[in-house]
Amino acid sequence: MKRSRRTRSRRTASANERAIERLIQTLAHGCDTPAKVLELYYWSREPGLLEVIRGIAAMREDPRAAIEAFIALAGDVRSVSAALDGRGVLTLASDDAARTVALARYLSAHDADDLSRLPH
Repeated sequence: MKRSRRTRSRRTASANERAIERLIQTLAHGCDTPAKVLELYYWSREPGLLEVIRGIAAMREDPRAAIEAFIALAGDVRSVSAALDGRGVLTLASDDAARTVALARYLSAHDADDLSRLPH
């Protein structure tokens, strides 16, 4: 019986290795450069990141789009701050995002003729 378990264990390990190899080949073929493959590997090793990505990917479209827009507006995401309050409200903040939103609001509230008054 011990031999049977070892044989099954080896087969399972071999099947897992083949599945991992196929996954790596699929990822490699889907990336333009070897650097992108290495980057995917690097980020996959970051503790907790896969859970964050899975969580965002599983969100409804509106909250996911809001997070994507915020990241795009934030510019340097290292300057983003976050706070979670006792009610479960998550607040993300970025000076770059705030400036971009303020500029967009200004532009939407004023005519195109007023653009000449904007600081350059």
